Amino acid sequence: PIKENKDYKKKVKKLNELFKKAKAYNILSSKIDLKLESMKGLFNGNKNLYIHVNDASDMRDAIYFSKKYNIEKTIIVGGNDAADVSSLLKEYDMPVIINRVHRLPERSGGSIDEPYTQALELQKENILFCLSYRGEMEAMGSRNLPFTAGTTVAYGQEYENAIMSITLNPAKILGISNSVGSIEQGKDATFFISTGDALDMRTNNVENAFIKGVEIDLNNDQKILFNKYKN
Repeated sequence: PIKENKDYKKKVKKLNELFKKAKAYNILSSKIDLKLESMKGLFNGNKNLYIHVNDASDMRDAIYFSKKYNIEKTIIVGGNDAADVSSLLKEYDMPVIINRVHRLPERSGGSIDEPYTQALELQKENILFCLSYRGEMEAMGSRNLPFTAGTTVAYGQEYENAIMSITLNPAKILGISNSVGSIEQGKDATFFISTGDALDMRTNNVENAFIKGVEIDLNNDQKILFNKYKN
């Protein structure tokens, strides 16, 4: 069950105090404060502010908090209820890094396919979003990220948009789309080649991968042992 965060107001107050100091420091600072110095880029657009939030009410608070301090680039991370505040997200041009698709609904009364259809809902609202694999076993499980994109296709998202949700969209959100995210002239030649559908766990078969045009070795202990004992 979802419980009220009794420290919510206290934590918001603490954040307000920090951002007030940071904003004042950005305008006029007589001596170096490393913590506040690291936040300078938030006010001129050189850095992104990532706010981890899921509930619609909390997302509204996060959006207004960002605008209160004139943060140029704010990104919502999580955003389970993003479709419920789509008008605000569009008004303030805030992208969303949505939670892992392969998860249970946030609320016990929710539809079991809520996480699977979220991408389609955001796509319909023309909200810039990308997929993530944050949570338990995040590092090793990130290899399944393409298959979560495949799940969104099975639940209505257009195939090309599903591809973009794990390639070009995250590059745009991170501010690095000038060099990665799509295969275009002038960008880094970072891509992979699969002889099957990369979004389908049954047919995905990555044969080659390149980072900045340099082919990387895809060999690993499992492949070595397989080739050693296959006969």
